[in-house]
Amino acid sequence: MENAMARLLHVPCDEIEFTDANALPLFLRGAYHLKVLRIADTSFLLAEPKEKVNLTHMRMHRKKLMELTGMECAFQLATISAYARQKMLEEGIPYVLEGKELYLPFLGMVLNSRKREKAPPARISYLTQKMLLVVIYRGIADASVTEMAKILEVSKMSVTRCFDELEAFWPGMIEDNGKAGRRFQWSKTKRELWETVRPQLRNPVEKEFLLDCTPPWPLPKSGLTAISHFSMLADNSYETFAIAKQALKDLQPEKLPQVPHGEIPAAVIQVMGYNYLHEGDNVLVIDPLSAVLSLNQEEMGDPRIEGAVEEIMEEFVYDRT
Repeated sequence: MENAMARLLHVPCDEIEFTDANALPLFLRGAYHLKVLRIADTSFLLAEPKEKVNLTHMRMHRKKLMELTGMECAFQLATISAYARQKMLEEGIPYVLEGKELYLPFLGMVLNSRKREKAPPARISYLTQKMLLVVIYRGIADASVTEMAKILEVSKMSVTRCFDELEAFWPGMIEDNGKAGRRFQWSKTKRELWETVRPQLRNPVEKEFLLDCTPPWPLPKSGLTAISHFSMLADNSYETFAIAKQALKDLQPEKLPQVPHGEIPAAVIQVMGYNYLHEGDNVLVIDPLSAVLSLNQEEMGDPRIEGAVEEIMEEFVYDRT
């Protein structure tokens, strides 16, 4: 398929194994052969029906596949009726008619000029943010998709999407070596990397629970409590803890006694968009840079907290020369 696509488009095309199939519902796994194509630095899912699928089901399946994988989805078809072709063109449903015709509207201007910069996504994903923090802590200067997937303990497809984001936000951070694959590369200091990416990094806190009790489970320190752990700053009169949003359904912190906003809580639980514990610490605590990113504007305006953040930067980011 990749050779046929390359001939039709006159641009390089690489076929990548889709490794996340087991995470999809059975009805999707049973209906399609799935793979990933990369054309002109854009990756998308290619779904080949195992048996004949009507247009109504294809509409629904494409929407579900895009929702679950975070990628655009096109159908690989051996034949297509005149009616189905017309409807797919009208509705913007991408398809590839093997060796003959293709309709991939989501590629847009990418194919007109490979040198044109891709528009970055609205905001960086949590996994890409976590990857950048890992790179800073470990001083990673060069890593392939496979190497980064092992470090993060995620699929290569997840890392491929992270590389797509890095390429869109910071052209030059990802080196494309053709058939050898893409690599993250950074030749400057950790401090320069932090200062480069900092404007796009997100506050990982999605929600807070102000409790009238202490949490009944062992949770990692977060927020100012974590900042205090990594610096000389005195903590608030209450402790702040983190909980990964994936754990909300099991632990249900919303059922714990809570205080109204404006009152001093006994403890605070912050719901985090990603889970990243500080490595090599005998205390359960989130990583220091995520703790810094979790601070709000009011907290960052406090000179005491500002000094504590500078301590953390000196310890974990700034190069000692």
